[in-house]
Amino acid sequence: MININVNKLNQLELSIHNKLSKMVEQNHNLKILEAADYCNVSPSKISKLVRKLGFENFKQYKLFFGGQRIVSEDKKKSSELERLKNFLETFDPVLVDNFITIFKKFNRIVLFGLGPSFICVEYFAYKLALVSGKSIFVSQSETHAQHLVDEETLFIVFSVTGKFTSFENLFNTVKSYGTEVLLILEEYNNSLALEIDNIFYLTKSTQNENLLPFEKTRTVFFIFIEEVIARLMSDRDTNTAH
Repeated sequence: MININVNKLNQLELSIHNKLSKMVEQNHNLKILEAADYCNVSPSKISKLVRKLGFENFKQYKLFFGGQRIVSEDKKKSSELERLKNFLETFDPVLVDNFITIFKKFNRIVLFGLGPSFICVEYFAYKLALVSGKSIFVSQSETHAQHLVDEETLFIVFSVTGKFTSFENLFNTVKSYGTEVLLILEEYNNSLALEIDNIFYLTKSTQNENLLPFEKTRTVFFIFIEEVIARLMSDRDTNTAH
């Protein structure tokens, strides 16, 4: 991905760029030493210039302004991007259907998350409040959460791994109030021995095991959240039309 923005350049750099861009049109084999000599600057100045413009190196710069196709340098692809690509390609909309079926049964919703997952549930709560007409609450404290639930509450927990902390006591407590529990996990983990009503696994993969739970991305959560919100908005608009 290349993002060229000449506005980033100062007057000297812009002057060099204007000379070079015309020169490489005429000489596709121009070497960086020749370019530096032509512009009366050091080779490192040329390197900094092309990187500032968004290119990986002088070769890419020559190809682009010489009117040729850029072939990106071979680099190790981000494993997380590959994982997300696979997630998008295999995303099962039934997860959204199942979530909304459960969600619509309750008028009181409590969303719970820890660390970065709490930021996700705050965002989700904001969007849900706009489209659902339900009472939406968020919490990152077990004690606080226990005071929010009752027998008419759906208690939704977001966790990437389910292993950062034990939810067993929390779930047992809220269930004692007659609350229905929904645990949404990103990573598949069949080692969890939790007696709860529903567990949604958003992926069949795991993130880098060297990362601590709070270091892992929440991108999949946000994709799922947006799909749920889009479906609720569609249902709302359909009901309004009738």
